[in-house]
Order: sequence, then C-alpha cells, then structure tokens
Amino acid sequence: MVIHTEEELREKVINLLRDNVDDPSALDQIGPDDELSSLGINSLTFIKLVIATEMEFGVAWKDEDLDFRNFSSINAIMQYIATSSEE
Repeated sequence: MVIHTEEELREKVINLLRDNVDDPSALDQIGPDDELSSLGINSLTFIKLVIATEMEFGVAWKDEDLDFRNFSSINAIMQYIATSSEE
C-alpha cells in the first residue's frame, strides 16, 4: 500500500482505530499524541489492531515490537508504520 501524505496515513490509522475500539466516538476527543489507553484498549483489542495494521498497511510486526507502547498514540502507530514501510 502506498501512502502519499502524512495526513492520509493519519486518516487511515484513525479509521482503523474506529473499526476496532469499543467507543469510536471517543476518538473525536483524542489528539495525535494522546494516550489511546483511554479508549479502553485491552489485550484482545491490541491483537486486533496488530492484525488490522498488518492487513491495511502491509507491515509485518516483529515479535520484539509487539509492545503496547507502539500503539500508545496515533502518532506512535504512524511512526511504526512509516518506519516499517521503509525497511
């Protein structure tokens, strides 16, 4: 998948989150660096997000990167995707 702009990547990440969190409307109050833990992300949601990012962006998560800190904020997810896409 080719992402042309940072804004396009941000929109895709937010849509991915909307599809996988219990209360998608809560994303309207979340900034790009705000902790996503306030959305009630648990271990099951975390695994769903990992799989969804792999499918949506074609990135493969390394075992050592399966850490919730890589999903701590919208910008953290974007950073991981951007870094993984460059490899």
